[in-house]
Formats: sequence, C-alpha cells, structure tokens
Amino acid sequence: MESLFVSLEKEVFRGNVLDITYGNQGIIYKANKYYDNFIDVNYLENEPSKSCDNEGYYDSCIVFFTLNKIKTHRQKIKLFDNIYRLMKNNGYVYIWDVEKELLKPLQKNIRVSLPDKSMRNFQINLLNLFTDNTSSKIMEGLKNYFDIVEAVSSNGTFRIVGRKKGC
Repeated sequence: MESLFVSLEKEVFRGNVLDITYGNQGIIYKANKYYDNFIDVNYLENEPSKSCDNEGYYDSCIVFFTLNKIKTHRQKIKLFDNIYRLMKNNGYVYIWDVEKELLKPLQKNIRVSLPDKSMRNFQINLLNLFTDNTSSKIMEGLKNYFDIVEAVSSNGTFRIVGRKKGC
C-alpha cells in the first residue's frame, strides 16, 4: 500500500479551533498545543453535517482527512454550510484530504509529521467506486461559502485554505 506524507510541522492555527474529524482525533490538537498551550480546540465528530450551538465562535476550522468519508456531495455541501455558520466573519477553513476519483478505489497509508517531530500514521481505504473526492469537486462546493485562498495538490493529497465569504 502506498504511503503519503503530510507535514504539519509549520502549521499554526490561531484562536478558537474547530477540528472536524473521523477517527484521527488528537492530531490537530497535538499540532496546535506545540505552539499554544492555551488554544481552544473543539471537536465535531461522527456526524459532521450536524450543527452545534457555537455559531460565529470559531476562528479556524480544520477538516483533516474527513471529507473522503462523507459519501455524497450533498452531505459535503451541508457540512460546508454548517462550517460557514460556525465561523467568525474573518474565519478560515483548512482542508487536507486525498484525491479520490470516480470509478477508482483508493487505499493509502497516511504519515503525518507534527511540530514536535513525532509521527502519526493512519490508513484510508476508499473502495466505493461512486465517490468523488477530488480537490476540484471539493472546491466546487466550498466556493459558495468561502473564497479559496490557497489550493495545492501533490502526490495524491490536497490542501485547501478558504476565507469565509462576506467579511
């Protein structure tokens, strides 16, 4: 199985951070704690398309290898809408995920390098041939809520940074 490498060594997220994750809980928290012991990291886990009570509270939202687990584009759009409502007017969303094309299964090992030089590893197995988790498809849904500030795709992974629209 092919391994993909992601470096979080120099990533710094400011303010109140919302970590939307499926099973990789703690990676973003550990990366942030290295730079700021007083950072407030909250998790929205298991049902990321559901809303919570903190509208307009978060400065940053990190979606770390989670979108690939959401089956339909409509559910991803609903998640982006919820993120939009939870973010402050000057909030940023940071997305890391794998490029998974229609009609192609995908199995990868993900290796994540953290600021303290430690490594975290996890696997992604996407066998549903009818899911499209390409960066272009993600940006298509995201652009209704966020201005794309940065989009980088490399070695089968992508990183997208968006700033909340209407700021």
